[in-house]
Amino acid sequence: PAQAGPTVSSQRPRVISHGLLHMAVLGLWALILAVALVGSCMLDFARGFEGPELWKVTFHKVWIRSFDDTLLSAVAHVPVRKATFESFPVVFFMNSWALSEFEYIIEATRIAEHGYIVFEYATRGFGLSGGRVGAAGPNDQRDISEVISFVLSQREWHPDTNKLGLAGISYGGGLSLIGAALDNRIKVAIAMSGWQSLKEALFKNRSPNQVWGNVLMASGFLTGRMEADIPAMWAEVLKGNESAFSGWAAKRSAKTFADRFRGRNVALLLSSNLEDRLFESDDMLDFFQAYSGPKKMLLNQGIHASAEMSSLFGMPDNYVWKEVKAWLDRWLKKQLPTNSSTDDALVTVQVRSDMRAREHFTEWPSKQVEWLEYGATPRPFLGLHGSLVPRSGTDSSTLLNESHTEDEEELRFAKVTGLTLGVPVVAEVLQAYADKRIVSNLVFSSTMARSHAIWYYTPIRQRSRICGTPTLGFKVSSESSKWQVVAYLFSVDWLSRGTLISHGSLTCWNCTAMERYAQQIKLRTLCEDVEGGLALAFSLYSDMYKPASTHHNLHVKFHYSESFVLRIPFLSTPSLPSAHDFPVYM
Repeated sequence: PAQAGPTVSSQRPRVISHGLLHMAVLGLWALILAVALVGSCMLDFARGFEGPELWKVTFHKVWIRSFDDTLLSAVAHVPVRKATFESFPVVFFMNSWALSEFEYIIEATRIAEHGYIVFEYATRGFGLSGGRVGAAGPNDQRDISEVISFVLSQREWHPDTNKLGLAGISYGGGLSLIGAALDNRIKVAIAMSGWQSLKEALFKNRSPNQVWGNVLMASGFLTGRMEADIPAMWAEVLKGNESAFSGWAAKRSAKTFADRFRGRNVALLLSSNLEDRLFESDDMLDFFQAYSGPKKMLLNQGIHASAEMSSLFGMPDNYVWKEVKAWLDRWLKKQLPTNSSTDDALVTVQVRSDMRAREHFTEWPSKQVEWLEYGATPRPFLGLHGSLVPRSGTDSSTLLNESHTEDEEELRFAKVTGLTLGVPVVAEVLQAYADKRIVSNLVFSSTMARSHAIWYYTPIRQRSRICGTPTLGFKVSSESSKWQVVAYLFSVDWLSRGTLISHGSLTCWNCTAMERYAQQIKLRTLCEDVEGGLALAFSLYSDMYKPASTHHNLHVKFHYSESFVLRIPFLSTPSLPSAHDFPVYM
């Protein structure tokens, strides 16, 4: 009879070949492995300068037969015992989307040398693993438990069955949260650039995340073998079919399984990048804030997975990975780390204006954040822009509430408005790696595109730090049942050039024509200094999102009322050596 459960197998999985395409992919894996080997040589050189004694590590290539006979390809880094009764905590790494089981090989070696069994495997459909990519679906979730059981059955490796952790970047990060919720044996989960809600990632506020969704589809087809329901569901998203996508996405979201964490005290380390337009930081902050067990949140500057990436290629002193090792030492070995931060902050946030600086918060939400609410007034007949007016405690706020509650302003659809989120992907990469900021021409928006865009301005008289997630409330109506509104938050200089610091969107696919809708959305989380002025802007189109309608006669009205509110989180005491240069705001 066949043996039940996962097994080591000498049989190789049947990998479906797509000719030259898969030869290219295998070439990419070979390159990654070559970089890893070079990195390992660098590690050998650096060991003479490290303080703590390291473990010798053995390397094992492993095949695991999962519950449905699918073969999963894996690599095990196993330390050699120094004492007879020694056992080792186990850390399981799952690959990022479109990558393989060799992704973490440099960091896996480093961690194993400090007394951990590190087991990295390719999820089904990726790398050398068999099966088809399920986008973190039920089969992927069952695989996690099968892999855990397999490693614990390898007694010659001496795994400590009570000290198990899951970790990964992007796809692996999301699976780590889901796996930790579903398997009670897990004590630690580390999600780097992961997600808590797939719906919020790809269909937030009913706006299809067109650019990053297409990137996922293209890379998935290029490097993996996807289940047919993945492109089918993406097609439903692009059609605005919320009901079709919601249930499918919920089955692949840690948010759905959050109750399974209750009472278990799983130690969660979450790392998110503030300019990540795929898995946005505010969504992970929601999950973090709701979780009541041991936790820490790292908010870094950069785009998707960029803050974690350098360490995968052997570069030293990566902040995120230092925190990863410190978290493993603290919660699996129950010891203070020797080579990482011992900072007890609950949330740390890297500052965009000075990448060397981080804000440290011992509670979240933080009492260090002071929220300022602005209302909006229409632009004058010949004026360039409307105004943002503080809503309380000023004479102008009284004027705002009394004078503009019946006003309205209309925008017409156009693709060129002077407002931009940047060239898709390219601008994000340049912003993260070359410090090339995304800038909009607000003068053009006020003149040549006056009918298609609007912006509201308030002066910031002294340098101030915004740190948190701005929120926006507004009321709109349209003669059309399909429309989209894109909101931009800018830091503005004296030439009316707007540097993008945050954004958000809202899409309606089946609204009642002419009915007024009061809307509330979150803008992208940020932490950076502003001076000169702050601007909120609107248009009806951005390349980033799939619009519900591109009809040239599309109109959307903005209604000025008490529900038109922009809330900005200012830091009252920025933590920099030059903190005296930072008044609260205004």
